[in-house]
Amino acid sequence: MKNSKHFISRLHGLIVLSLHVNYTEEMTWSDARKYCRDEYTDLSSIGNQYEEELFSSYISSLPSGQKLYWIGLYQDDSDNWKWSGGTNASFFNWDPQDPIDPNNRCVVKNQAGWRKKNCENKFFFFCFKSHLVLVKENKTWEEALEHCRIKGMELFSLRSYSDLIQVMATSRTAEINNMWTSLRYLAGSWLWVDRILADHQAKNQNEMPQCPTWTHRCGALSLDEQHLVSWDCADRLNFVCYNGA
Repeated sequence: MKNSKHFISRLHGLIVLSLHVNYTEEMTWSDARKYCRDEYTDLSSIGNQYEEELFSSYISSLPSGQKLYWIGLYQDDSDNWKWSGGTNASFFNWDPQDPIDPNNRCVVKNQAGWRKKNCENKFFFFCFKSHLVLVKENKTWEEALEHCRIKGMELFSLRSYSDLIQVMATSRTAEINNMWTSLRYLAGSWLWVDRILADHQAKNQNEMPQCPTWTHRCGALSLDEQHLVSWDCADRLNFVCYNGA
């Protein structure tokens, strides 16, 4: 593979969660995804306007012949738009000049926005390398927290849609549908207990039960439903650690 370049960091608060990589060898969408998964984590995703502007700024600096890049967005058999890691897409930035063609079900990024293309076409592409670490060991919530901290990391917290995209892509090979997060019910509130970021109180309090049973006071991410759930702290689940290194 030639002419690769690291160019964008995705941030989690002030913590770097991933690096995006530009590759200038053309492939089909599925071949590009396979390459990214083999060498990095997955095809790149764009979760908000800030990230979109970072990509656009980078593309504008490239030679004129390098203007269309595969990203991880595709349309599944039910006509739902999803990211390669499995997350349902909720942010879009379609290029106004994008022609309508039902055969175009994969997405490229250009400076102006996104365009739908036939997945068998060949384009350059963006990969990303996640700094999250999937632990495929079944541990209680306390054991998972301790495991991450012994490794010099923290149990993952979910503060944004971009975080969800990251953890879904990292957890593709998880052995259990629910994954521990650092969310814990303490002193009448759901709190993120990781020690890296300071905004401890969960902003999405309304997603969680306000008075959970005594056992279900730990927060897990349902990979199928793609949202947080209260879970029995003594249950044993897979989990994700991070340190932002």
